Amino acid sequence: MMKKIFTAILSIVLIAGVSACGEKKNEGPDYADDEAMSIIADGFNKRSALIDKLKGQGKDTSESKYFQQIIQTEIDNDKPLKARQFKDSKLQEQVIAYLNSLDDQLAVVKKYSSTSAGSAEARSKAYDKRSTILKTFVDKYGLKVDSKYQDTLDDLVRNGNSVQEKNETDQTINSLIASAKFDKTEAEYVGYYTYSAVIENTSKINFSNVSLLLALYDADGVKVEEAYASTSSWAAGEKVRFEAGSDVNAAQVKVSVSGYEVAK
Repeated sequence: MMKKIFTAILSIVLIAGVSACGEKKNEGPDYADDEAMSIIADGFNKRSALIDKLKGQGKDTSESKYFQQIIQTEIDNDKPLKARQFKDSKLQEQVIAYLNSLDDQLAVVKKYSSTSAGSAEARSKAYDKRSTILKTFVDKYGLKVDSKYQDTLDDLVRNGNSVQEKNETDQTINSLIASAKFDKTEAEYVGYYTYSAVIENTSKINFSNVSLLLALYDADGVKVEEAYASTSSWAAGEKVRFEAGSDVNAAQVKVSVSGYEVAK
């Protein structure tokens, strides 16, 4: 009797052991962090290779139908990353932003032919967006591509750096004028008003040919007129009086940067 009981218990233990061995160990999410840059690089390489191939066939790669093929090649390679999980949320944000930039670039090429009005500006904007993110991939995540396409990547990174610097300078000058309050004074002759503000350049950037747009609104919140206040130079640490005149007796003045240059 005891022998039968022992045999039964042993059988149960063996069955449980086999069952446990047959179960797969839960290894958790399949994170893409370690693969993301190699996938992005592969897409970049495939895109570059197609450009070389088309050029070798005498094709104009700026033409819409060929440009669409080029962008789509990179999208097809990279799009699986959109559904992947990441440990690093910042990396995931950048990867998704890059995939979206490719979609935006494709949409621009589909909308505009290479010679249509607005094409150059739209393509340039899409190029700037892509190059800025590629710069981040190189600087922060060590993106490396095939050596024969390194010059192409270097050009994109240089452009991304220029775009980044321009964005930072835009933010700087916009912050300088954001708190500016333009005072209104009536001129000696009735019906003409001067709007002026003294603004200090607290940044480390020397600006030149700065033009501010003053939108003049009446008491009902209706924009009546636009006037310009400008200066030819605005050095770091310098206070400048920006001034504009108008026959509009504005109840509100909204200021924005119309244009500027960085002094060399």
